[in-house]
Amino acid sequence: MTHAIILGDVHFGKGVSIGKAGVGSNLNSRVVDQLNLLDWTLDQAVERCIDNIIITGDIFEDPKPHPSLIAMFISWLKKCQAYHIHIHLILGNHDMLRTGSVFTSSLDIIEEIDLDNVSVYKHIDTVMIGLSAFTLMPFRDRKSFDVTSNAEALSILKEGLGYELASIPLTYKKILVGHLAIEGSIPVGDEIDDMANELFCPLDMFNGYDYVWMGHVHKPQVMKKTNPRIEHVGSMDLSNFGETDQKKYIVIVDCFSHDKDFEIEYLPTRPLKKLTVTVPKDTEDTTAYVLDELKKLDGDFNRSIVRVEISLSAPELKSVNKSSVEKFLSEQGVFNVTGVYESKKVALVKKDANNTIDTTMDVASALKTYAATYVDAAIRDRVIELGMEIYNTYKAEAKE
Repeated sequence: MTHAIILGDVHFGKGVSIGKAGVGSNLNSRVVDQLNLLDWTLDQAVERCIDNIIITGDIFEDPKPHPSLIAMFISWLKKCQAYHIHIHLILGNHDMLRTGSVFTSSLDIIEEIDLDNVSVYKHIDTVMIGLSAFTLMPFRDRKSFDVTSNAEALSILKEGLGYELASIPLTYKKILVGHLAIEGSIPVGDEIDDMANELFCPLDMFNGYDYVWMGHVHKPQVMKKTNPRIEHVGSMDLSNFGETDQKKYIVIVDCFSHDKDFEIEYLPTRPLKKLTVTVPKDTEDTTAYVLDELKKLDGDFNRSIVRVEISLSAPELKSVNKSSVEKFLSEQGVFNVTGVYESKKVALVKKDANNTIDTTMDVASALKTYAATYVDAAIRDRVIELGMEIYNTYKAEAKE
C-alpha cells in the first residue's frame, strides 16, 4: 500500500540560543535535535514502507543558511535516496530572498545537485501518488502578484486552485499541502514577515479538496474538521518557550484507502519547560524556598531544556543563588538550563505634590518645604534660619 508522510516546517538551524553551544567541531545541540527529528521521520518511512515525504516549507530558518547546514540537509536527502524515498520540498517564506518581484532561494542549490529523489516546488503543482492527488502550494503574498490588494491576490490563488482541481480525476482523493496562513489561525512566533501583505486564505477557498494541510503557522490547529478537513500541521520542532504546551506530529496519508485516510504520529521533540516561582515576603532563605518549590513540581525534567523565572515579592529579599538552582535541575536530568531570571518587586514612594521643590519656588519657600519634609521638628527653625543666612551671604557676595 502506498502512503505519504507530511512533515511540518523544518526551520533547520532555529533556536540555537536555547541549545548547548558546540565545542570545536561539535554542533549546537538544537541542530543535533533537528537532525534527529529528520532521521526519525526517515525511520518512520522505512519501517512503514512509505516512499514519499512532503515537507511544508521553511527548510532552513535563515534565508541565507550557513553552508554547513545546507551540506547536512543534503546528506539527509541522500540517505532518503538510498531508501528510494522521494522528498517533496515546498518553498516557504524563510526559503526566499526577494528583490522586488524577483526572488532566489537556498533551495536553488538543492535543485542544482539534481538528486533524482528530490523535487522542489516554487510554483503550484499537482502530483499523483497512488490514487491521491497532492496539490503542492508554495508561499505567496500580495507582493508576489502584480496587484494592489490582498483580495485580488487571493482571487488569483483561488483561480489557480480551480485549474489544479480540474486536472484531477474525479475518483482521486484530493489533498492540498502548502505554506500559507489560513484565515482564523493563530501565529505564535516569527511566521509572519509582513502582516500588511500576508495572505490569510478563507476556508471556502479550498472547496473541492478532501484535505488541506498547511505549514507556515507553527502551532498545530484544526480550522475545519470535514468537507474539507483544513488544518495547520505545525512546525517540526519546539523552538521557543511559547510552544511548551504543543505536541508536534507528522501526518501519514493512505494514498489508496478511503476508509482510514490518515493518521498522526507524534514527533519525539525535546521538551521545553518554563518554571515560575514566586518567593513570598519575609522568606529568610530564598534559595531554599525556590529549591523546595521546584521539588514540588509535577513533571519529568529528563532531556528537557528549562528556563526558570523567579519573582521576589519584596525589595528586601535576598537574591537567589542561581548556581544552586542550576545544579539541582541538572541532577534531575535537565539537559540544558537556558537561564535563571530573577525579578524583584520595588517599593513605590508616593509623590507628595505639596512637598515638591521645583525651580518656580522662591528660596524661602523651598527651604521651608525641605525642612518640613526631611528635618526633625526640634531643629527645623534653626535649619531654615541657617539656610537663609547662607543664601543672603551668597547674594551679597554676588553683587560685589
